[in-house]
Amino acid sequence: MNKKLLLALILSATSFSISAQDDKDDKPDASTFQFLPVYDRYSSKECKVKLKDGTTVTGINEDLDRKKGQIYSIEIKDATTGKKKEYEADQIDEMYLMPSGLNKLTTKSAAISDLKSYTNKNLDKILAQGYVFLKNQAVSLKNKKKEKEYLMQLVNPEFCSVIQVFGDNMAKETASVGFGPLKMAGGIDKSFYVKKGDEIFWLKKSDFDEGYDKLFADSPEFVAKYPKKDAVWRKLNLYVYEYTKFMSKE
Repeated sequence: MNKKLLLALILSATSFSISAQDDKDDKPDASTFQFLPVYDRYSSKECKVKLKDGTTVTGINEDLDRKKGQIYSIEIKDATTGKKKEYEADQIDEMYLMPSGLNKLTTKSAAISDLKSYTNKNLDKILAQGYVFLKNQAVSLKNKKKEKEYLMQLVNPEFCSVIQVFGDNMAKETASVGFGPLKMAGGIDKSFYVKKGDEIFWLKKSDFDEGYDKLFADSPEFVAKYPKKDAVWRKLNLYVYEYTKFMSKE
């Protein structure tokens, strides 16, 4: 192996190890607060949709319509009759879709293996089969468009009681850790849709200072443990998890 390449790999590995060690002291076990991967491709297997009127519809996912990556309608085929029917997001409360096999491979992470741990917490046991949970939200895409209802993927189902974080399918990623084609850690999404109380907004890495105040500044305990001056984007999932714990004590 080329000596320069070997040296670069050693330095990258050392840097990654140090970073991981730095994080170790201020966070719980990683499996308890990871965001789920954000999926953009779903299989045509059976899906489950709960309408706002309380009706549950199950069938084959035939087609999804999207805007800026967010789903605004789904066409479902009845597995028995073969009849198809389209449902708009404003008719739907929540739904479960199965990620495609290819998407599972390309977004493989520890979070996928942790999916079963969410089963007995806040969401339906169907998650144990590998389904992804999507929830109706009225949102202004990128804080610019007129509000419209979409079905958005919840990425923190295990700790979503105070702050709900939804995937941004159009998000860019931070740089991966590694050298050349040899990557030791994947990038982190640079934006999410975040809901606290009745407000939902697009939060991006470059606006994290403002987002920190909106999300966490009302908890003196949290601010004391994770001051704004030290806050970093890559720990957003940890901050949401820890803030939820602090607020649950009140």
